[in-house]
Amino acid sequence: MREHEVPTHVQAEDKVLLWFSFPQIVALTAVCALSYGAYRYAPVGPTEARLALAVLLGLTGIAAVVGKIGGRRLPLVVADLLKYRLGARLYTGPVSQLVRGEPLAPVQPARSGPEKLRLMARRSRLGLRRLRRKIRCSEKGRGNGRMPLRFRHPFGKRRGGKDAHGERAGTRRAAAQDGKEKRGKFWRALLGAAVVATLAVAASQTAIPVAQADGHEEVERWRDEIGFDLADPVPGRRIFVERLSVEGDRAAVTLRAATGVDIRVRAFGGPEGDWLRFWGSARLAEGESIDYSLPLHGPVPSFTVSWEDGIGQAGALSVPHEWIPYPLPSVEGELCTVRLKSLSWVPGAVHGIVESECVESIEHPVELQTVAGHERVTQTALIDAGVTEIPGVVNAVYRGTSAGVAFVPNGEVFFPLAVPDGETVHALNVYVSLKAELSIPVPPLTVLTHHPERTEERTETVSLYRPGASDSDSDSDTITVTHEDGTMTQHTVSAYAYAHVPARTIQKDVTMTIVHPEHVKAEVVEREPIVGSRDEGLVLASYIGADDLYAALALPEPKPEEPPAEQTSAGGGLRDLFDVLGWEWPW
Repeated sequence: MREHEVPTHVQAEDKVLLWFSFPQIVALTAVCALSYGAYRYAPVGPTEARLALAVLLGLTGIAAVVGKIGGRRLPLVVADLLKYRLGARLYTGPVSQLVRGEPLAPVQPARSGPEKLRLMARRSRLGLRRLRRKIRCSEKGRGNGRMPLRFRHPFGKRRGGKDAHGERAGTRRAAAQDGKEKRGKFWRALLGAAVVATLAVAASQTAIPVAQADGHEEVERWRDEIGFDLADPVPGRRIFVERLSVEGDRAAVTLRAATGVDIRVRAFGGPEGDWLRFWGSARLAEGESIDYSLPLHGPVPSFTVSWEDGIGQAGALSVPHEWIPYPLPSVEGELCTVRLKSLSWVPGAVHGIVESECVESIEHPVELQTVAGHERVTQTALIDAGVTEIPGVVNAVYRGTSAGVAFVPNGEVFFPLAVPDGETVHALNVYVSLKAELSIPVPPLTVLTHHPERTEERTETVSLYRPGASDSDSDSDTITVTHEDGTMTQHTVSAYAYAHVPARTIQKDVTMTIVHPEHVKAEVVEREPIVGSRDEGLVLASYIGADDLYAALALPEPKPEEPPAEQTSAGGGLRDLFDVLGWEWPW
């Protein structure tokens, strides 16, 4: 087995007990104290709940103390994640500021870790020195020159049995009560010390300085790390965007790797653009591509592609919202409502689809003659005209380069537009020129004719039908006759009459004089629909980002990892430690 001694000036942690360092032992002690305090004094309810809480606190604390991810402790990883979530993700300065002009200063080796742990180690050494002085002073009165190892009771002096007079039997109960009070004070003190130690260790491990975004201030970020080697950066692009397409509220992205990398894709949205809306990961080989459909949310959506290559270097590619044409523009006109349904970029070209919805009728002003003849009336009227056809042209323009295609009403129009290569933002305008053919129905025309005053005599034969009739009547009267002898006699006299007229038709010629006053006669004449036209021009302004052309990247071979050093104890074990402290080996 290969073994060697570790010099004291290297940057390595001292293992005090088993594979734990002194700060880890203190932190584990504090975690155990907190777990026991939660089990013993937590006002949760049943014993099972307090036991589960204690186990959860213990496992969480132990994982935070001894756990590592990629060789780094969990508090440091959590601190980096918090800084990543709460800090800026995009560097807006020039690339030259990210390159160091001179190598990093060598890390100064720490003698005993951070300041707080160094102070604790120093106080421990001072305590051991005082103990050794006391031992040496007490050895002058002893014959063998060594002090035997004696373990004291943690809660006071040890109590023996009864003496000959039985004086301790009566005081045993009081001593037990005194022991309970002392144990309570001890556990309360231990719990307070554990809390203070935990806070101190957490503060010492998570107190990582924040790196400045502009890079003007050099900050030692990895002072608490051990054995951290900063590799020289290998310049070159690892990931390229080969296609970016936006349709609706989704963005289709094609990524291509210039070398073997592990990528993580995150899409952000929300009111401020900091909500995580999508997360995905993949592993790509050199030249391999992958497609993603990312959600677009909020006014400033963006997405970031972080990568890690085969030699352990990492970086990210950010596509800001200035590259993403969201939301796509739309314009509402009188004839048609046009919108940019999709817009995509590939190296050397920008493609788009224009969608339209057109009306079937429209109010159109017409100069119309409504009355003709004796009088003439002309007026302008708004008439609902039917749209028979809407021909037009869609013309996409980018820096003097244009592409025109025929317009399709109530349909989709695809246009390609050539653009130069290189990383930039392409701003383009889409002009839609329309000319609608209208069929305008017009109301009937009223024709007026003037007639002057005139007299007219007209003889007409009038036929009159006289119906037949018959009638009868009777009358009676009573008279008184006086006779010569003076007597009177009454007589009743009756008379009857009957008349009959036959039915016949009587014709007679009648001459009439008719006077016609001056008047105007109106006549309604139906008319055919007239043909009209309407011109309209609409403009859609948009933009889309473009990346550089793909170029493969050859990375150097990763450095072989050196086998871990094996350490052996310099002394003979626990017996040598007893000899150094001046204690007597009891076995």
